[in-house]
Order: sequence, then structure tokens, then C-alpha cells
Amino acid sequence: MEARLTYTYWKDGDYFIGYLNDYPDDSSQGLTQGELEEALTEVYEIRQEEKLRLSQIRHTGVLIIPA
Repeated sequence: MEARLTYTYWKDGDYFIGYLNDYPDDSSQGLTQGELEEALTEVYEIRQEEKLRLSQIRHTGVLIIPA
């Protein structure tokens, strides 16, 4: 399955630094933009595994509070 993700990046010295826009707290880096994209792919894969694991243990409920 193909996922199309947007990311934000910048050059800082010798490194390309960036993050997936859906996961801005998980930044990564690479010496080239390609290396950065590989690292961001790993971030995405880890987040997907985590999402699957958490969906098996977390549940949603509705709380009704009288007015």
C-alpha cells in the first residue's frame, strides 16, 4: 500500500533535518535529502505499528455530564 505524506525540512550545516507534518514531534535527519526521506519512512512505519498496537488496548467512551 502506498502512502503519500508531506514533510517539512531544512538544511542545518551538513544535515537535512525534517519531520512528517502528521508527526511534528518526531524529527529526523540525514546527510542528503534522500537519507532524510529514508529516516522519515522509518518514523512513519514505527508510528503505524504503534497505532495498531494502541488501537488494540485503547477504547473510546462517551461521558455525559448533566447540565
